[in-house]
Amino acid sequence: MLLVLPFVLAFLLGGPSPAQAQSWAGEDRLVTIGVLTITSKEEAQARWNPTADYLSDRIDGVRFEIRPLYLQEVARAVRQDELHFVHLQPLQFVQLRAEHGLKALATRVIESGGRPTDRFGSVIVRLSSREEIHDLSDLKGSIVAGVAPNALGAWILGMEEFERTGLSIDEDILPLYVGLPMDNVLGSVAAGRADAGVVRADVLTRAIEAGRYAPDTFTVLNPVSEPGYPHALSTRLVPQWPLAATSKAPVELREQVRDLLLAMPADSAPIRAAGLTGWTQAVDYGDLQALADRWLTPPVGVVEWLRAHWWVVPVGLSLVLALLLGQQSRARVLLSRRERAHRAALTAMHDAVITLDGEGRIQFLNPSAERLLPEDVEPEQAKGQRLTDVYALMMRHDTENFSLAGMLDQLASRQWVEYAVILAHGYPRRVLNLTAARMDNAGGGTQPRRLVVSMMDITELDETSRQLAYRAAHDELTGLLTRRHFIDAIDERLRFKRPDQPIEGATLLWLDIDHFRLLNEGGSHRMGDELVRRLAGYLRVVLPPNTPIGRLGGDEFGIYLPTSAGEGWPERILEAIRDFRFDGNGRTLRTSASIGVRHLAPGGGYNAATVIEEAESACMTAQNLGGNRLVVFEESGSERSLRQTDLAELNRLKEAVEQDRFVLHAQEIRSIGAAENTHTRLEVLLRLADEYGNLGSPAPLIELAERFNYMPQVDRWVVRRAIEELTTYRRDDDTPPARLMINLSGQSMSDGELIGFVREELQRNEIDPTCLCFEITETAAISNFDQAVELIASLREVGCQVALDDFGGGLISFEFLRHLKPDIVKIDGKLVRDLEDDRVAAVIVESIHDVARVMGARTVGEWVETTATLGQLELIGVDFAQGYLLHRPEPLAERLALERSTLTD
Repeated sequence: MLLVLPFVLAFLLGGPSPAQAQSWAGEDRLVTIGVLTITSKEEAQARWNPTADYLSDRIDGVRFEIRPLYLQEVARAVRQDELHFVHLQPLQFVQLRAEHGLKALATRVIESGGRPTDRFGSVIVRLSSREEIHDLSDLKGSIVAGVAPNALGAWILGMEEFERTGLSIDEDILPLYVGLPMDNVLGSVAAGRADAGVVRADVLTRAIEAGRYAPDTFTVLNPVSEPGYPHALSTRLVPQWPLAATSKAPVELREQVRDLLLAMPADSAPIRAAGLTGWTQAVDYGDLQALADRWLTPPVGVVEWLRAHWWVVPVGLSLVLALLLGQQSRARVLLSRRERAHRAALTAMHDAVITLDGEGRIQFLNPSAERLLPEDVEPEQAKGQRLTDVYALMMRHDTENFSLAGMLDQLASRQWVEYAVILAHGYPRRVLNLTAARMDNAGGGTQPRRLVVSMMDITELDETSRQLAYRAAHDELTGLLTRRHFIDAIDERLRFKRPDQPIEGATLLWLDIDHFRLLNEGGSHRMGDELVRRLAGYLRVVLPPNTPIGRLGGDEFGIYLPTSAGEGWPERILEAIRDFRFDGNGRTLRTSASIGVRHLAPGGGYNAATVIEEAESACMTAQNLGGNRLVVFEESGSERSLRQTDLAELNRLKEAVEQDRFVLHAQEIRSIGAAENTHTRLEVLLRLADEYGNLGSPAPLIELAERFNYMPQVDRWVVRRAIEELTTYRRDDDTPPARLMINLSGQSMSDGELIGFVREELQRNEIDPTCLCFEITETAAISNFDQAVELIASLREVGCQVALDDFGGGLISFEFLRHLKPDIVKIDGKLVRDLEDDRVAAVIVESIHDVARVMGARTVGEWVETTATLGQLELIGVDFAQGYLLHRPEPLAERLALERSTLTD
């Protein structure tokens, strides 16, 4: 026992054993430097690797490595004795120094305002327009934004000043934690989500210098003067981050590392990569102990408590023993009942269920949620961490990471939200349907205090759906594209995309195997199928990679060859088929084919279905001439003239988009009956200006755009311009003057990049997504049902609303309505117009309204042109009305300017 005591003391007091210390000089050892990162681990690795290389080159027998760590990982790595050195924020250093004997070796020096400094401070800011807030005492009962409750520069320093003013942090301040980067705090104050915010002083200066905010946007509260410090201040200054040694690092190595850091040249690669100006002697961090005790006080250890209250042990044990003996039987019964009830409830939950606090930190996980944890994370380790720090979640239909802060913001105004996400850690990746709901009933714009998250694993369903989609698009026998999907592929290549991407010329082939019917009849259908299958594989080898090939009939193939693939392909394919041999039933069969050729000139102006029919016509001519040949389709003069006319009109349409000759108008959607009337709603309409500035209907060009699949570009132009108009005429509090309803074409439903475009435009213009509602017609939604469901879900993820337009004018189905779940149902104008004279129309309108009301959707009556019609809608209870009786369309810019001036007055 006595022999073990020195090693126990060495472990408790810190520092390596004598044998461990000697080993440093005798062999190369790996030394780990933990680095706290507030960005990505990859960025931190790149930033600090030059420092590790610098130290490795100058200390013999030692190789240094960098391990980037997040905040909660630093303490765990130190406690588990995994690090030799650690670079961390000052408050955490003070806490871990008291617990684990960390020793500061050097303090980093950064350039701030053109001067080197080893200190930093914070500012407490408000919007300059909030003149009713004069000092900190005026913020009692207000919302104050910060990064996190343990953020020194972006929360704790500011809270210290609040307490000096006499305010209680728990009772007088409503915290809003927005997470990193610190610019989020300034954004929350600027957007009015917070009354004030706490950030590091240099962050405010950089944001203003970068032009993100005007110099007079914010006012600094509680100004403090510090000689020589270049930034405005509201708090005291505290030391910069230290680099500290743990008990695992020998004393000799500590001294070598310290001396090398202090001697590191200011222009050296490690200093530049780390974004520093140098290192200085470790400053005194003792002043931060009070802050650590106040804000980061760890729970008292059992051993320390027992030493201070030793007498409690015998007394407590006696009481506990007596209590246990008296209640043992009852406790066992109750415990057994509760255990069975809890186990049954948790077993019934097949989905992963997690409860979070108001900051998104995990409180509880059921067994299904535990199975989704990363392999190196235990359930108890996950508790207390933020959801996205444990689960690597990505949006399923975007390349962006799932935003926990965005989810919490949406839940401030909703009871529940739903996302399609991918769980990125582990293999294979899991596709999840994530639903988050508030566990309180506060709502009304307040942040949730508790919430529950369920994650349904739909990986197998998603994989099955993709396999079904593949099978639907590909021929079962040959694996080639089906006729419909081949036409879609050609249509995509003939579709105009961008002005800088002109449509390439191409050659379209229709290939038919000669005498295939005789082979089927003389041999067998199985032999015919085998010939088709082998020939399909042969064509894949002969043709250039990624060439679209489709099976258009029993023995008919379609091939699309762009000009870039080279010349002479029709002849080469015909010759290759002549050389093809098929062995069947002990016989070798020669093959030949009839090929119809349709050359497509550069520039487009073609319809996919039409040119495929023309290639088929040429193929039939080749067959009539005896087969084993190719025939080129010759376009007639009238056909060429019509196509050139269409191409000229298409170019006119493109010019209208590129030269901004479209003009946005707006028609008001007015609240009637008991509907809410707090926001003006406007439907965005499109008008076309000719070269003289005269406005007219764009209907002919829109019809042409639909024929040539150009409508997604038109839709994007409307979305971009509408959002820009909202930005131009936003009110003084940065809120838009109206809510806009924007029509989307059926072609945009299959535009996979539309959601990313909408999100990017909203973020670029800093517009609230709830100000936009996208309209989809009933007919377009029925024709593209799966895409419509997916588009509606994606738009809701962004935060926008969705309206179903012209409902009741097509194949009306309430089952269809139930699955789409729109936010607004616009009743078809033909039904509304007939309300006065047709009782059936009145019953249909009333039924649509009743079903929408049960679903929680609002209704709009279109084409309101008489007071009698308006009265009928009010009697039914329809929420909104739209038509010439209420408002004739006017330029959108003029109406938004009027709304802004009205609200301002």
